[in-house]
Parts: sequence; structure tokens; C-alpha cells
Amino acid sequence: MKDDRKGKNQKFTQPKKSKAGLYSIVGVVAVLVIIGSYFLFGNSDNSNSSVKTAANIGQKVNYSSNDKLEQTVLDSKVENGKEIVTTLSTVMEKKFIRTEYKANGKTVPLTAFIQPDGKVMVAVSFCEPCKGDSFHISGNQIICNTCGTTWDLQTLKGIDGGCQTYPPQALTYSLNGDNLEIPQTVLDAWAPRV
Repeated sequence: MKDDRKGKNQKFTQPKKSKAGLYSIVGVVAVLVIIGSYFLFGNSDNSNSSVKTAANIGQKVNYSSNDKLEQTVLDSKVENGKEIVTTLSTVMEKKFIRTEYKANGKTVPLTAFIQPDGKVMVAVSFCEPCKGDSFHISGNQIICNTCGTTWDLQTLKGIDGGCQTYPPQALTYSLNGDNLEIPQTVLDAWAPRV
């Protein structure tokens, strides 16, 4: 009986083994999993416009920060259920165009431009919060002519201004010969984000 009491006594009088080391290891592993997940999944930026490009001019483009490149306004046309925004050769010549899709009772302003890495971007030419539909390029930035909000020309990430979270909305297009085309169904379904 004494031995039994002695064992119970030691059980309660001996310092408990700390689980702090175990908690530290679990915490470190959790942080590593979170960081790894961010780099694996979370860092894939959907606003990165290069994902939606089909055409590439094969060389980098540097826009002067001293010059203001305005959109060249062009007509577009619809053929075989596709909006022909413009031609690749026109974008290569003008570098920055604006046009409008007008069909089925809908008007959608569109733009096409060459990104600094040489890829051609087609987007909705609309800054939804301020309702601006024309832009200019200065340096490697695209700027709304209505509110002055500025985005990075390559990634369309906001840099400055009140409408930063609503850059020109990148559209997936196809290159058919020289034509940059978007299905009419995509443009008919388009609606402002705000």
C-alpha cells in the first residue's frame, strides 16, 4: 500500500512534461504549409493579363514616360458570330486602339494594346466606377482619361487613383489569321463589375 501511495504521490508531485516543444513544432509546420500554399496557389494572380493573350509581337516594347499615347479609334465588325476587334498588324502599327462592339442591342467599348513584354492585350475599355471609357499610356502605365486612375500596363494591377480595383477587364481572344476575335456570346454576356 505504501508503494502504491508513493507512486501516486510521485505522479502528482513530479513536474509535468511540457508540451510546448510539440506545440512549437506544430506551429512551425502550420506556418510552412501556409507559406507553401501561398506560393503554390495564392500567388497565381488572376489579374495578370498575359494569361489571356493569344498574340505576341516577338519583342519587348518600352513606352516613353514623357509621351502620352492616346487610343486610336477604329471601327470593328462582326463576322460569323465573332467580333473582329482589330488586326494584329494594326495593333503593331498603332500600339493602342479603341473600338466598340455594337450588336444585339449592346455596346461594349473595347481596347487592344501591346504590353511591355510584347504580348497583345484585348480588354473592355471601361473604368466601371467612374464610367470612363478612354485611356492613354504613359511609360508602362495605362491611365483612365476620366478619373486619372493608373494601372500597371503589364499586370493591370492598380497603382494610384480611386478605381484601382477595376482596370480595363482583360478578355480572352483568339488570333485568326491577322484578326483578333472575340465570340459575340462573350460580349453579349459582358456586364460591368460594379
